[in-house]
Amino acid sequence: MRSQNSGIELFKLSGVEVAIDYSWLVIFALVLWGLSAGYFPHEYPGYGLRSYWIVGFVATLLFFASVLIHELSHAWVANRLGEQVSRITLFIFGGMAHLSGEPESPAVEFKVAGVGPLTSLILAALFWGIHQALPPAPALILWRAVFRYLAYINAALALFNLLPGFPLDGGRLLRAVIWWRTGDLPRATARAADWGQGIAFGLIALGALEIFTDTLIGGLWLIFIGLFLRSAALASYQHVILDQVLRRLRVSDIMVREPVTLSPDLPVSDAVEKYFLHHGFGGFPVVSDGQVLGLLSLPLVRDCPAAQRSTRRVGDIMRRVDQSVEIALSATVAEALARMAEADAGRLLVMDGNRLAGLITRSGIARFVQMQAALSGAASPSANS
Repeated sequence: MRSQNSGIELFKLSGVEVAIDYSWLVIFALVLWGLSAGYFPHEYPGYGLRSYWIVGFVATLLFFASVLIHELSHAWVANRLGEQVSRITLFIFGGMAHLSGEPESPAVEFKVAGVGPLTSLILAALFWGIHQALPPAPALILWRAVFRYLAYINAALALFNLLPGFPLDGGRLLRAVIWWRTGDLPRATARAADWGQGIAFGLIALGALEIFTDTLIGGLWLIFIGLFLRSAALASYQHVILDQVLRRLRVSDIMVREPVTLSPDLPVSDAVEKYFLHHGFGGFPVVSDGQVLGLLSLPLVRDCPAAQRSTRRVGDIMRRVDQSVEIALSATVAEALARMAEADAGRLLVMDGNRLAGLITRSGIARFVQMQAALSGAASPSANS
């Protein structure tokens, strides 16, 4: 188990990293408390406090295991169909399988989205079968209750995810159908995101109604889910539009041409004073006699002790060039961003054969996107559907 800025990494399964966001700890505690101190004692009175907390803990673990299996099913089908899912994160509102990009076709989208609710329904049937198989003996009443609860909660999870609002699974199914009929992914996303916002507003209204009828916690929870769903619908739509733009742009369109380069024999201290501090850039290509040798970035300089910077050379600490930090001149900006993520690098060398043609940076792409947004205005789903 490793703690990261994005959460806590638990384990890796078939190439997919499973992590929990810190917010998940809050919902885990709330569900555990709700089951152990509320649901089970209220519905099945007469047992000891220890018994309620044991079955409550098991039910909570199996509930979140069900959410994880739901997300793993998305990842498994996506990877089988050629999409790349390398990470799943559980957080306060459920789980998320991180796809590397948008699906290649409506059929892929339909299959990847549809398998999640189907998996939850299968789990509901499985837990209901266990509940029915256990005899109604007094010693097993609470355990029968656990599996009954898990059957209902998985069925509810499937039905909620089938609501036709993007980015819920049902919204993705709706997007796949509209995409298949129109051939227009941005338009399909806009329509599905509109449905998502409509469902979000419905949940917010229902939550407000529950608050007025003295169901404070349930009402607030529905409002939070509605707000999250609305935000996710807008963000997902904007991501698709951005992805479409970046897939059309070539690296050559926004790269830095004739970048400032460093000699491998330059002392690191001189690189700091004469290049990093003078130009304000976060990294430089390292070139000798016209041949690209590597990249020197600010984190590499930072890792070099200050006392050694006057004696060590740029060539000693640079990241040596390989395919992970190179991108072809004809590649798309979307491909460059994917390469940066894979290489954990903030910049790539743009190569025209064996010749250094330029440098493309994550910050440069971000500035370009911000400029485009400022010039064109923020897009909204309703305006494009």
